[in-house]
Amino acid sequence: MKKIIILLLLLISGMSFSQDFEKRAERVKALRVAFISTKLDLSTQEAEKFWPIFNKFSDSQLDLHKQKRQLMLKLKPENTVGMSDAATLKLLNESEDIDADMENKKRQFVKDLQGVIPPKKILLLKKAEEEFKSTLLKKFNDRRNGPPPRN
Repeated sequence: MKKIIILLLLLISGMSFSQDFEKRAERVKALRVAFISTKLDLSTQEAEKFWPIFNKFSDSQLDLHKQKRQLMLKLKPENTVGMSDAATLKLLNESEDIDADMENKKRQFVKDLQGVIPPKKILLLKKAEEEFKSTLLKKFNDRRNGPPPRN
């Protein structure tokens, strides 16, 4: 009976963690959209064409990042101890393929945007993405480290 209760508690806590993660991911996505919208100052016509392209690219990059993360877990030193050189080389080649795919998709994304928004806004987008990442990391670190001590 105790085992069943413990198992149920673990399942419930795991489900709530998953829901929290999804809520946080959606919140970050909404903040990103607002940040980019503000920085690019898109017209209505530009926004109608821009966001579907941006979302498709963003989703594909997220999928590739997930693949890369799973692959990097397999390549941890403790996981490669009994692995043959051929198997390790195969994983390294997969990693290189994912990196190449990410770069190709970035190039295609820029090409797709060229007919939708002016080149200056494409450059602003790149800058806005970096600023957003920087701002997000700073907020994350501030929360993790707590408020600065008062004098």
